[in-house]
Parts: sequence; structure tokens; C-alpha cells
Amino acid sequence: MNTVQFNSVRILPRPETSGFLFEKGIFGVNLEITRKGFFGGLCAQMLNNRKLFMGTDSVDGWICESFDRITDRPEESLCHSHFVILTNGSMSQTSEVISLQEGRTYEAKVWAKAISETAEITFGVSGMEKTFSVAADGAPYHELSYTFAGMNVENGLFSLQVTGQVAIYEVSLMPTDHFHGMRWDVIEALRQIAPTALRFPGGCAADHFDWKESLKAPEFRKPADGRSKAWFLFRDTYHQDPLDIGLNEFILLCRELGAEPEFTVSLILSDGEDARQLVEYCNGDATTEYGAKRQAFGLDPFGIHLWYVGNEAYFFGNEYQSSAAAAARTDELIAAMKYADPTIAVAIGLTWGYNYKAWAFDFMKQLKSSFEYVSYHDYIGILPDSTQGENGMATCEILESNFADGECFGLNFYRNQLYSDSFENIRICVDEWNYSWGKDSSNALFFSNALQFHFLAKSKETYHVDRAEFFMPVNEGMIAVKGHTCKMESTGELFRLMAGHKNGYVIPCTADNQAVDILCTRHQDHLYLSAINRSDIPCVLHFERYGITSGTEIEVKEYSFESNDYEIHPCSSPLIHGHSVAFFKLKTN
Repeated sequence: MNTVQFNSVRILPRPETSGFLFEKGIFGVNLEITRKGFFGGLCAQMLNNRKLFMGTDSVDGWICESFDRITDRPEESLCHSHFVILTNGSMSQTSEVISLQEGRTYEAKVWAKAISETAEITFGVSGMEKTFSVAADGAPYHELSYTFAGMNVENGLFSLQVTGQVAIYEVSLMPTDHFHGMRWDVIEALRQIAPTALRFPGGCAADHFDWKESLKAPEFRKPADGRSKAWFLFRDTYHQDPLDIGLNEFILLCRELGAEPEFTVSLILSDGEDARQLVEYCNGDATTEYGAKRQAFGLDPFGIHLWYVGNEAYFFGNEYQSSAAAAARTDELIAAMKYADPTIAVAIGLTWGYNYKAWAFDFMKQLKSSFEYVSYHDYIGILPDSTQGENGMATCEILESNFADGECFGLNFYRNQLYSDSFENIRICVDEWNYSWGKDSSNALFFSNALQFHFLAKSKETYHVDRAEFFMPVNEGMIAVKGHTCKMESTGELFRLMAGHKNGYVIPCTADNQAVDILCTRHQDHLYLSAINRSDIPCVLHFERYGITSGTEIEVKEYSFESNDYEIHPCSSPLIHGHSVAFFKLKTN
């Protein structure tokens, strides 16, 4: 007869201790323009490389016939991009992002100019096209658009056929019910996660984001060129981004979600005067030059408090890879930004990596400015590969012991070496964290993220962490978007349930078995406890002096990087399955 093995774990909360206030700031997320986070994710736009920017012989993402690709006349394009001349020709794109639903209304657009005396342009999704006649009337371009009732379409085909000769500058396909170019279903999923802050535009994308360009109407914005980081940044959009989501749209999203906006200023793109203008635009009143420009859009001051100055300059900083140059540029930017708004807080960009510790010491030695935060990035894993055994199990086994001793190698470098004489005055913002960037949701990634969240929540006194931004919510662990579908994933559910700790005090809570990692907060009339089972053996918890009033478990079915099979269910009994996470509301017996 087979018997199920359980670990019995005695849990002793200590609410009589004062504890410390749980930092809501660790519920921040990154909103970086990268990979499938925007196009194919948050953005409502369905056409890739819609401004025809990337390509060599042809146009990336498009099948073109009877065409000329024009790359040396950007001033002719309304968005200063490349464009295509079709002579009795066509262009088409098929993609899973072109996904329509019956009952919804869509709008298709083409910005074009007739070169022949007259021309006809037929464009749209297959079976829902419309034909327009265009004359060579001397206008720099014509905006052709129509709305239509959608049919159920997956992996749709968008095509454009020309009779005559026409210059095609850009194209667009979106549902009409978008929120400033963003999908409502993704916004609603973000609302469930309830991030306290959104960091924009990156990350590494900050070095490719022209904030002034992003203030133009979307069709006039020059695409961002990401070819210098082709291996990862815009790898799903042919190394370009059309800048459909700009600074103003970002702020409107923050306001819609009730999230605090955070912004990264590039050492590469911004000098002191540009940074001053940026802060004035965001935070200045309508009597200032750039505050008036913002007010002209009908927008009150943004009130952005936290600004990141530079991002990973030691590796991606071009001329600012030099610690001396990076420190000088950082001083220049901070002085200019605080001149525009003395109330802001800045986070300086540093590193704890093995090969860059000397860079961090040299940077701090030469930096003259005061600052409020030190940036810290922590991707704790390496991507599983064939050398790690079936299903990456070597990595999975390592993850089981992560943060078990409450220590962190990189943060120890900050505390014990870099700031050994001044750490009591240092505040840490873990502004990028995840198991790894660029990965879809999986049970192993979820398990790693649960342990890391617990660690961050308990790190206020040890490491002075009071802010953190998960990297990143859309299509990299929290929210999965494919076609017209949007699904909350396990790390998103983790954030949603961890929210029960908000407004509580983190208190000591001991377990007599290290297989269970505990985070416990004291509230006015209850305790809230999250428990992570580090092992594959189910655990039964025994609470000293407390009973369960409600509980929820995120149950992992198979612990691996290949499986994303999990179940969320209520639990009235204190059982946690292997590599799973349970949440309990407790009251005294």
C-alpha cells in the first residue's frame, strides 16, 4: 500500500514584536519597450515594422512585389523613416498578432502619396479590404482610413495592392476601442496586479527613447533604432520600435492604474540641458517653458518623483562605459534635473558584477552629486540549457536553496564593501529583478520569483531595500498575451495574492523545518502569512495559537522550466504542495 509522505512544520508567529512596515514600493514593475512587452503585448497595434524602417533588400516583416525601397529620403516620410514605392505592386504581412474578433470594430490606415497621375490602393485584412482612389495633387501625403466590423481571424493576413505608382509611408491596424494605443484587456490585467510604480522606458530601451520625438502625434514619430542591441532589445520587432507609446501615453497609463510613474534618463541621449527640459516638462507648472508645452496637451504636471540616471552604463554606455565619464555625466544630469525640480529623488546606476566591481568603486570615488537611491539589478538565474540535464533540473535544484540564509551576494557587496562606511545612509532600489529577462512563464520561474519576492520584502532592515520593480509584466512572467487573448500567469497571480501583506508590519515568524519559507505581516485584526514550499514533499503547517480564516494556494503541478501547469484554489487546511505557495489569513484561536 502506497502512503503519501508529508513534512510536518510548526509555525510560530511573533506578533508581539514591533516589526517593520511592509514596503508597498516593492510592488513596482518595469514597463520597458522591449521584445514582446509592447508590440504583441501592451500595444493595440497589430502591424509589425509598420513604419517600414528596417530591412535590407526588402522590408522586414513584409512580402513586397514590384517595389522600390527608399532609404535616402527620410525627409519625405512623415515619420522620417524609410518607405516603399509600389508600381502596380503589393505588400503583405501575416502574423499571430493580426487577430480579430467578431463583434469588435477595427480601423485600418495607410499614409501614402500618388506618384502616377492617379492610382488605386486596396488594403486591409483579407476579406475585409477597401479600395481608395488617390490623385497626385501635390500634397505631401494622404491619410487613408476606414473602420470595419471584425470577423474571427487568427494569424491574419494584412495586404496592400496598388494600381499605378504610390509611395507608402506607413500603415496601421488597431481595434477602435484602444486606450491611447494600448489594449484594454492588458491594462485590466495590470490593474489586477496593482503595481505601485511603473518604470519607463527602460532599462536598456532608455538609450533609444527620444522623449521629445515621443510627444509628436504617433504617425509623426521617428522609429527607435535598436540595432546596436540586436540580440535582445527589439528582437521581436526587427530591431525597431515605432514609438507608438510615448511619454504622455505612459503617464496616462499610470493615472489609469493609479501607479507612480518612474523615468530613466539616458546618459547617452541626454545632456544637462535636455534633462532639465525633461524634468520641467514633466513636473514644471504652466508658467515654465516646457511646463507650458505639457499643459498645451491638456495635461497637469506629472509629479514624477523618482528618476533613474543612466542604466548599466558600465556595459552599454558607449563613451560612458568609462567610470570617469559616467560619473561626470551623472553629475551633470543630476545638477540640471534638481535645478528644474529640487524635490525629486534620483537613483544612480551601479553594478555588483564580478568583472565590474572596480568600475563601481571608481564611479563612486569620482561622483560629486548627492543621490537618494542606488540602483540594483538582480537576475538570479541562468537560462537552462542542455548541459544542465533533463528539464534543466540542475538549475531547479539550485533554486530550492535560494535566499535560505537571508543573504544576497550582490547586496553584500554594496553593504560590506562599496558603502562599508556609509551604508546606514544608503537606500536600495531593486529596479530590475526576475529569474531572467526574456523568458515566458514557467513553474520554475514562478517558484524562483516567489522566493525572491519574500527576500525583498524582508530586506528593509538588512539591505535597506524599500523599492523594487519586477522585470517585466507583459510576456515575461506575469501576463501572457497572444493574438487577441490575454491571460494572467502565475507570477502575476503571486503579486495579486502577495498584496495581502500591504499596510501590515513584517514580524518574525519561525518554522522548525527549513523546507518552508515564511513571510508574515501583522494587521489590525489578523495576520497575513505566505508560505513557500522549497521541496517536492507536501508540507502540513501547524500554527501556534492561530487558526485559518481563509487561504489560497498556487499549486505547481510539475516543477520545471518546461511546465507552466499550475492551479489556484482555496485551501482551508494548512497543506502546501511541493514547490507551491500558499497564502493564509490567520486569527487567534
